[in-house]
Amino acid sequence: MVLLPVVALGIFYLYVHYDTYHHLRSSRLILLALTLFILYGWIFLEVVSRKQKNFFQVITQASFYVFIFAVLTLTGYFILFREVSTHDWWHKMMVRIDRRDHVNFQLFKMFKIYRVMSMQIVGNFLMLFPLGIFLPLLYKRVSNFFGVFLVSLLASATIELLQLASSFRSTDVDDVFLNTLGACTGFVIFKFISFVIKSSSDTPVLLANS
Repeated sequence: MVLLPVVALGIFYLYVHYDTYHHLRSSRLILLALTLFILYGWIFLEVVSRKQKNFFQVITQASFYVFIFAVLTLTGYFILFREVSTHDWWHKMMVRIDRRDHVNFQLFKMFKIYRVMSMQIVGNFLMLFPLGIFLPLLYKRVSNFFGVFLVSLLASATIELLQLASSFRSTDVDDVFLNTLGACTGFVIFKFISFVIKSSSDTPVLLANS
């Protein structure tokens, strides 16, 4: 039950993008297959190592893996690995950096271009928002603010660095800022709701003992 949704998504993705990949050379297909193998291998090991004690844990884990697949798809992760296997991709990437072609290393520059409630800003803020909720639910070692901050920062920075190698994806330090801010906000909201629920559940006990 945990694996079914993300496996179905993977099959659907390959079916929809069949025309994009079926004519590629075998080396590129092997690279794509290796990427999917690593992703689903990690998911399988995660599911096996965890014990799903109730339906809530099943839904939480299944949703988490679907979320990861969605983020990878939206950020062009699979297309990226197809592109980095093309000829002279490293040189093209360095030219992009020199010309600042869809590359921004100036913090808060996005806020001078877009409105605060624009899709560009809100979308980047919300992209890793669920991560701030999933991490404390699934991983005790990163169930604190610093852990969520560090994981979301590294995840967002990795995505942006990988997009740097893509000819049609932009790389923006503000994306890292907004992604990380969104994840941390999700964590704070999750902790606040958890505190309210715990306090309300403890109240009858305290009244009974008084």
